[in-house]
Amino acid sequence: MKHLLIAICLLIGFNLHSQTADAAFKKGVNKYDIKDYKGAQADFTKAITLNPKNATALYYRGKCKQKLEDYKGAMADYTQAIKLKPTLSDAYTNRAHSKYMSLNLAGTPEDYKTIIADYSKAIELNPKDTVAYLNRGTTHEYLKDYKAAVYNFTKLCEVIPNSGEAYYYKANAEDKAGEKEAACTDWNKAIDLGETRAQPLIAKNCN
Repeated sequence: MKHLLIAICLLIGFNLHSQTADAAFKKGVNKYDIKDYKGAQADFTKAITLNPKNATALYYRGKCKQKLEDYKGAMADYTQAIKLKPTLSDAYTNRAHSKYMSLNLAGTPEDYKTIIADYSKAIELNPKDTVAYLNRGTTHEYLKDYKAAVYNFTKLCEVIPNSGEAYYYKANAEDKAGEKEAACTDWNKAIDLGETRAQPLIAKNCN
């Protein structure tokens, strides 16, 4: 009987502990949604303290830190979230972006290759991750690998075919890759889809 009572008490304690962690997490999400990132971060920290294996809470705290421009802190949270839940595709995307921002265009080519690797993993897990395609493309473009950039923006256009912005980025990369005719075609497509930034580029580069 004594052992049974102990087991019941432990079970009740565990359930209360879990409920408290869940409540803190939900409060954090609500604050995040209204852009109270500091308040949300505190709630997610509480949820993580109560349940250190909550990968989603770590991911959300990373998002808060990213919004607050604490990129190294965000990267640490995303890394821990990935360790706990390796299939969390958005964590790879956001970790890559946080690292890109932390480098402030001053990293080595190897640094940017690790960023590309994270975007690639995100795409492997979620082939429709538009942010990963866009940012992997811009990272390749920064490294002057314009053909790889074109590939990524082409995939982006396939995922969101009605996006003028996607065609605008694709055309810019094609222009840098020396594919002038393709660039002009895609700038025109971008304009048809409402992307006005393409207009001066057509006037300058296309007959």
